[in-house]
Amino acid sequence: MGAKEEPAVRFAYENLCWSTFFDTWESGWDIVTRVDRENFGFVLDTFNIAGRVYGDPSSIDGKTENAEKALNESLERLAKTIDVKKVFYIQVVDAEKIQEPLVKGHASWDDEQPARMSWSRNARLFAGESERGAYLPIEKVTKIIVERLGYQGWVSMELFNRSMAEEGESIPDEHAKRAEDSWKVIKSWIKWSKLGE
Repeated sequence: MGAKEEPAVRFAYENLCWSTFFDTWESGWDIVTRVDRENFGFVLDTFNIAGRVYGDPSSIDGKTENAEKALNESLERLAKTIDVKKVFYIQVVDAEKIQEPLVKGHASWDDEQPARMSWSRNARLFAGESERGAYLPIEKVTKIIVERLGYQGWVSMELFNRSMAEEGESIPDEHAKRAEDSWKVIKSWIKWSKLGE
């Protein structure tokens, strides 16, 4: 379909950490390899990688069991498995460590969706926003994607946060400034020598 267009339209598939069937990068990568089309690729999202293997908003400490070990093993597999030519873009974003476990009774709880989905829609943060409660090890994830895989394409900062629903004309500018500050943090993490800035 999109391959017939000039230039070809590319489709980028993204797994979501709360998905029923495709909640890990491995399951997403499996889709990409089975589709096996030149114009069908992958989105690697630091939140959706770390938010499934490392983060758990329903736990007291905000982590899965053996979080560090599980993430390290997952990232090692990612670095050895993914063909960087099939990564069409990346999203670098973090999430807030919820003060109270996101379970029934929590302000962000929704009976119609998994806890990770509510977390994703209400508590994502830009990279480097530790003062706002960001805690996922997304620097490590980003470095694997850029330095080990050799990714050199677009970087997106997809944010979903309850702050985006606040009223006021300054809200878009405040979020844009936060994104700009986050980009500076991301650039400080990565060896961009091949990419320029």
